[in-house]
Amino acid sequence: MSTEVKVLSTSTRTNLEALKHHMKKLGFKYYEEMNGWVTFGARLMINGKGVAPNDYISISVRFMDFYADLFNFDLISKLPEASHAILDFYEAEGIKE
Repeated sequence: MSTEVKVLSTSTRTNLEALKHHMKKLGFKYYEEMNGWVTFGARLMINGKGVAPNDYISISVRFMDFYADLFNFDLISKLPEASHAILDFYEAEGIKE
């Protein structure tokens, strides 16, 4: 059996590093990419399968799509700035739709 290894281009890695830096300033920690999605979480929780991010924003690296699951009011107030950082990432990647 072979496993498929997804390698991000150098420019995508650079753009992702800029996004990670901006999200860190907003109080989100970066979690590894999975199936084309990158997740930033504000804290951790224990679920039935182990440790998972809570109060999180997930974005698709390949498509213009993101999902936010925020319960902390302080984080909700940061959502416009986080959205702007994500849109900057997509613009740098040339993703318009």
